[in-house]
Amino acid sequence: MLILSDILLFLTAALVFSVTCLVILLRVRVADALTTDFLRVLVPLSLQMLLSLLATYLERSLSPRQLASFSYTMYALGATIISILLTTAMLFAFTRFFIGRLPASEKQKRLGNIILRLLIILFFLISIWAILGKSRGDWIKALDETMKYHFFSASTFLVIHAVVALFFIKQASTWEEEWLLKGVAMTFLPLIVLFPLDILFFLHLSFKVVYLSFAILSVHLYFFISRRYFLTYEQPALPKVNLTERFGITEREQEILRLLADGLSNQEIAKQLFISVNTVKTHIKNIYAKLEVNNRLQLFNLMKDRDSNASS
Repeated sequence: MLILSDILLFLTAALVFSVTCLVILLRVRVADALTTDFLRVLVPLSLQMLLSLLATYLERSLSPRQLASFSYTMYALGATIISILLTTAMLFAFTRFFIGRLPASEKQKRLGNIILRLLIILFFLISIWAILGKSRGDWIKALDETMKYHFFSASTFLVIHAVVALFFIKQASTWEEEWLLKGVAMTFLPLIVLFPLDILFFLHLSFKVVYLSFAILSVHLYFFISRRYFLTYEQPALPKVNLTERFGITEREQEILRLLADGLSNQEIAKQLFISVNTVKTHIKNIYAKLEVNNRLQLFNLMKDRDSNASS
């Protein structure tokens, strides 16, 4: 079981780190706010996984004398503090990212942010007391408990996010909202079952089955941002056709079509046209209904085909 635990920990850390590197490369190319928000979640997550991997490797490879040395004790203290801070940073970043993209009112978002942030701060303070305070200077023991129990315990917060996502899925009005909410729900609701498995079989090991959920989340976020990048930045310019006569598209809807073709998000369109995001969503729904499409990719393909037929 120990060897299996180490292998799974290595594979999970490698996957999370690889996805983080891919998103960093995409951030260099795109440089938009959404990619930055993803990195705020993925960077502390990947560093936490790599720190767990390093702690496990040192524990396996160093001799008892080296493990009892002053330098290793100082490393254990530093690694414990860094691990707690990374976990807290990841929870804060994911909460901010998740709440900000819920199809909810601003009042509901503010309330959700306040409640979850207070819970995270409370968890952070309890962690400091339980790990650093009760260790009484035994930093090696503190590191061991941090690697085995702290990140695992922090995962319980993500079950709350999954339940909230499940509640708001039916209210999603764009593919982005629906994709994210379904991903969070499907990724973290299984933790309800995985927690008992970890307690029974992996409680005293560095690896926990729940860590696989973070790997799945990383892959899901990468597929999401890749799809958004393709739809937003790699689409051809919208061809010039008389939409008013052919489909009954209004002048305002044509403005929004042009901005969609330029790769603007709903929020960016709202700012440029001085209208609300909900109004933009309503216009886009009307455009989809008139053109009988379901998403931006179908929209651009339809307009491209219409333009080709018109020119021929």
